[in-house]
Amino acid sequence: MTSPAPYASTSLADLLPAVRYADPQLLAARLEDVRLPLGWWHATPLMEIERVIGAEALSHQVAQALRSLWPHVELGDVVPVLRLLGSPGVEPGKTVAQVAREAGPGVVDGDRVLAAVFGSVLDRLHQRGVPREESEGARVRDAVSVIARWLPADAPAEVRAALAVLQGLEEQSEDEPTPVPVVLAAPEAVEEPAGEQPEFAELPAPREAFDDHEPGAEADEPDVIEDAGPSVDPALMAEPFAALTRLVGGWDERALVIAGQRMFADEPVKLQDLGERFSVSRERVRQLERAVADSLTQWMVADEDGRAFAGHLAAVAERLGTVGQVAEVHALHPDHVRTVEALGVPLGDVVARLLPGGTLVGAWIVQGDAAALRADMQEELLAACGDTPLAWDEAVALGQRYGVRGEVLADWAADLGRFQVRDGRLLYWGRSLNDRAAAVLALHGKPMSMEDIHEQLADGTAINSMRNQIWTDERFLRVDRNLYGLRAWGGEEYLGIREMIAREIANAGGEAEVNAIAEALSARFDVSAASVRTNLGGPGFARTRRGWVRVADQPGEQDAPYVPRNDVAGTRRCFVGADGRWWYRMELTADHLRGSGFPVPAGWAAHIGGAPHRDPLPLRHEAGETSLTWRAQPTVGSVKPLLEHIGATAGDQVFLNVTDGHLRALRLHAPADALDSACGAARLTGWTAAVTPAEAVEVIARRIGMVPGQEGSALLERLVERGDKDIAELLERALSGAVPAF
Repeated sequence: MTSPAPYASTSLADLLPAVRYADPQLLAARLEDVRLPLGWWHATPLMEIERVIGAEALSHQVAQALRSLWPHVELGDVVPVLRLLGSPGVEPGKTVAQVAREAGPGVVDGDRVLAAVFGSVLDRLHQRGVPREESEGARVRDAVSVIARWLPADAPAEVRAALAVLQGLEEQSEDEPTPVPVVLAAPEAVEEPAGEQPEFAELPAPREAFDDHEPGAEADEPDVIEDAGPSVDPALMAEPFAALTRLVGGWDERALVIAGQRMFADEPVKLQDLGERFSVSRERVRQLERAVADSLTQWMVADEDGRAFAGHLAAVAERLGTVGQVAEVHALHPDHVRTVEALGVPLGDVVARLLPGGTLVGAWIVQGDAAALRADMQEELLAACGDTPLAWDEAVALGQRYGVRGEVLADWAADLGRFQVRDGRLLYWGRSLNDRAAAVLALHGKPMSMEDIHEQLADGTAINSMRNQIWTDERFLRVDRNLYGLRAWGGEEYLGIREMIAREIANAGGEAEVNAIAEALSARFDVSAASVRTNLGGPGFARTRRGWVRVADQPGEQDAPYVPRNDVAGTRRCFVGADGRWWYRMELTADHLRGSGFPVPAGWAAHIGGAPHRDPLPLRHEAGETSLTWRAQPTVGSVKPLLEHIGATAGDQVFLNVTDGHLRALRLHAPADALDSACGAARLTGWTAAVTPAEAVEVIARRIGMVPGQEGSALLERLVERGDKDIAELLERALSGAVPAF
């Protein structure tokens, strides 16, 4: 027995004086724990904190606080006791950040080193083990730090697993099941550690050999493997199911429930629920869970079955590599699909969660830092095939650099971020419709029709919606009447038959022969010579001499002003303000905020000066400029900077006005409370004050350019003619007295 530690009342503030003067909110964000008293770092003895959360968790929390609050302070100044103890590995003058950076590039590595430093202080204060400078374990930890820093990414699974055990467990969240460190034991017998066993995890005493071996025989004789039959890989254990079943057969009900419903379950039961079931506290359940994990670890070190099972886990991990799927684990051994009745889960699920160095992420088992691996591979894959699909053999070679096998690369890439394998190549199947259309074109390597692109997408998007988005995206180049390629490929852009005629005339020096234009355009594009001649006879072109034309440029030769089918007063979503200016209303979507262009009604486009097949109409605004382009339909370019300038968000109603080439935008955010039908109808015209149904009729009539004194029925008819069915429905409900169902 050891005597009580002389520093049993030492608090964290005694070891870190800076804690007494730090911002309480900053400290709470890094040190507060629901299992501990509020402000525990001021006076609660550290030995009591260790009994509740463990020395490792305590050291990790302190490491995070050191790194985030005092990174530029010398470590010996923040933890003065280090100077008294003379802790090796902590050089004088080194700041907290420098000590953390020396561990390696990651935040986790830095925290681990700082946690080890503070853990050594706790060990010395509480008289655990021999002094650090005399401890063999200290030299081992130093060696582990060096190994972790220089271990290559392609190191064997057994090496990575052993390193993970030596480095210890990372801090767990409140309701995350306790992982079990997998110990890859040496073949020789290992003496069972001294100390009491968990009260419910009664392990069988370590045996010197299997029951069917002679005393002193080796546990891994070839005949054990041969019993499994030719379907089992020789590197795997012959009967892992029987071994684990013998182990859990000695556990009591609480151990079995905790293991089956928390540690090895897809949806772990919460600590609180198990505490209520067992009539104990949540913290007691956590302690019991830790005892189960410890008993498994001891079994894989001290028992012959357990050591063989640990070797089985190492072989499975080696087979999977850096990433593998739980389904693969189930398929690797006939025993893996069998359900361990005492736990209620298949053996494959147990194996998947016990693999050395592995982390379960959904249906995947990832070795090492799963988040870092995902981020690094996603970035490299996107760089490799973001613009041009990547040949599959090149993709496999890229995956192998990360230890990802070719047979799982397609599924792993799809899980990383919408990558797909098509026609033997890996391509980025982006989040937006435009991204996916660009991927389809890049895959085929030649221009395609809208119909062909739409068929390849096969995602239910309406072809008209796809057409509008492609028309407003600069990545695409229209190369014929119905052929689209990628602008990066180069080539001549098809602007429409009138624009192409004008370009031919300009290239010929301002005047060209009709037959020459018709033959040139019909040869290069999918237009007939007759259609070209018809357009040459229309407005915009003037005859110079027999059979020759030029672009009209004299006042008398100009095209007549464009007259749309419906003027602005008859155009949906267009409303006149008190100052007589017409505004167009649009409802913001994520596409607008991402910078996509958008179509506008012809009546409003003509009102602000646009016309079909003319030069783009420049539009200035407070945050920059954009333009109105009118080819198949009028389209306004990106207004993202303007929307950001007015603070607009998705779902807002935004009203646009153009006066003298200046684009203005007014934001009408969604109402805080539900509106009645009359107010809702008026609000869609830009009127925000409360109105009665009769007042709504007057307001809306003025807003769409009708004379005052309109009957409700006449206004409703006009709204339907304009296409404002949303306003008409609300107004009709208000006039009929119907109560909307919110």
